[in-house]
Amino acid sequence: MQANDVQWNAQYDVVVVGFGGAGATAARFAADAGAYVLLVDTAPLGREGGNTRYASQHVAMGKGIGQLTKYYQQLNDDYMVPAKLMQTYLRGLVNMPDYFEKYLGVKAVSWKDDIRLGDPVVPKHSLAEYPELADSESVDIALVHRRDKDAALWKILRQNVVERADRIDVWLNTRARHLYQDERTGVVKGVQLRRRGKDYRIAVKNGLVLATGGFENNREMIQNYLQKPALMPMGTLFNRGDGIKMAQEVQAKLWHMGNYESYGTLAGLTFAEEGTQHRGRVIQSWSQLNHGSIFVIGDDGTRFFAENQPARHGHLYSHGHWVLPHYQKHPYLVFDQAQYEVFAQQEKDDRRLPYPKFMQKLLSADSLPELAKQLHVPAISLTQTVTDFNHFKEIGRDYQTGRDTDTMRKFGAGPYYAIKLASNVLNTQGGPQHDEKARVLNVDDQPIPHLYSAGELGGIAANYYQSGGNLAECLIFGKIAGENAAKPKKDAVNVARLHNAVTVHINDLLDLSAQHYMVGPDQYLGVSDDGMGGRIVVRVTYQNQKLRQIEILENHENEEIGQAAFDQLEKNMISANTPAVDAISGATTTSRALSEAVADALSKVKSK
Repeated sequence: MQANDVQWNAQYDVVVVGFGGAGATAARFAADAGAYVLLVDTAPLGREGGNTRYASQHVAMGKGIGQLTKYYQQLNDDYMVPAKLMQTYLRGLVNMPDYFEKYLGVKAVSWKDDIRLGDPVVPKHSLAEYPELADSESVDIALVHRRDKDAALWKILRQNVVERADRIDVWLNTRARHLYQDERTGVVKGVQLRRRGKDYRIAVKNGLVLATGGFENNREMIQNYLQKPALMPMGTLFNRGDGIKMAQEVQAKLWHMGNYESYGTLAGLTFAEEGTQHRGRVIQSWSQLNHGSIFVIGDDGTRFFAENQPARHGHLYSHGHWVLPHYQKHPYLVFDQAQYEVFAQQEKDDRRLPYPKFMQKLLSADSLPELAKQLHVPAISLTQTVTDFNHFKEIGRDYQTGRDTDTMRKFGAGPYYAIKLASNVLNTQGGPQHDEKARVLNVDDQPIPHLYSAGELGGIAANYYQSGGNLAECLIFGKIAGENAAKPKKDAVNVARLHNAVTVHINDLLDLSAQHYMVGPDQYLGVSDDGMGGRIVVRVTYQNQKLRQIEILENHENEEIGQAAFDQLEKNMISANTPAVDAISGATTTSRALSEAVADALSKVKSK
């Protein structure tokens, strides 16, 4: 939108759009450079964080710039990435241990050097996503402590923003809609925000950073750029492609629009969920899904990949290349009675399957033709698929997909079962291209004045993706973008007079005190800040040496995982009269945090 004659409601030195890993980093470094910063995100409190909140917390790093360069050149293959941009990124990987210590306040845990083989917390495996490529041994992964998949990195980045509340205002539940650009100079002068039903026009003095992530939750963009009818998101539900739309308004050059990542034990697939406000469930290392009398079928009732094949962020090996499997509208996991009993026994032993709704969502039939009718696939195809599967097991070779026959068991007589699957998307890489200084480029490859970007929005991965690469990108280019956006500009935007000025120093993060919760007789408050989503506040009723009630007053955990874990944990703790109970499978971090909160409440019983 044109910036001429705009009636501004407020002005900041820097505005950062998107409060994930890249946005938090950019805001922090802009503030440290002396800027007054507005950080906005469309998510509500407790769900901010973008994909960084949901990621495994793995940050790529490595040793030897020459070796890393050769490895990453092979990852890109013939896809072009500017040399200066790539070298800036790779130097960041080499310097990542120093970054962790200097800016995150922790000593980086090297997966290669510090994680023991067979470590029960973080298992050691090949660090390079593509170990067959030359110099792949130069790749390493950094962790902030000796655990992963617990949002620990995100909590540090978030806390860095909280600690700078004197220089960073945070508006949540606020959606950026348009950029304002000077028609003559091309300078990006501000942004239009939508907050609580009202539009605000915010002028930006020195720089605006786009850190909005990708477009996993924008079905139109999924169809246009990824050529898929629909994909189930595995991370945040708030990456809607807003940064791409705003970049297009100012003629930014887009790149990597067709590149995305997927995830899971079954490559590119997760269990289907209904509605648009559901994340797919990340299922890792659930061997019962691909070992035994079980397989996956596509829309025609036949198998289309080896179910036990290791996947590289959803990519499967095919004729010399790693590619995402062909899209299927209605894939199903199909198995027999013997496999059903395996699942039933696991549920009995573990008390909860990695996907809690698994048994409730099963379809079943006494015969394959009856099951095929329910799945809307040709009965002859499904029957033949089972016949072929059993034959491959007999002869010891799967000629159709190459699955290891040691992972196969012949199907028996009915009944038979199936559960609906869906193709998933972990994150997209496409967006506006930026240079080594994090400056967004226009269609003529020239920097757009005062506009920067970082993170998954226009990510650096052009072809194959290396694990931990996007989080490293958030840290490396988030810092560069924040510092460069904060630098004073000769053509700085200065607003003489504001129209209907809004109150500055609004920070939606700061109302985190548990003190406003009421307690009655024999009731105690407990807090843990170590949940997957951050803070958990509980009110515990403790009478006559007995744990009577546990109330969850505040939490920011994932809806699909957290609530089910809470319900079971409350029962287990009250029954055992202690918070020291076994974690719920698939919700270890949430379980540990709830135990800490209840223990914190009970510690006040003793002090009293």
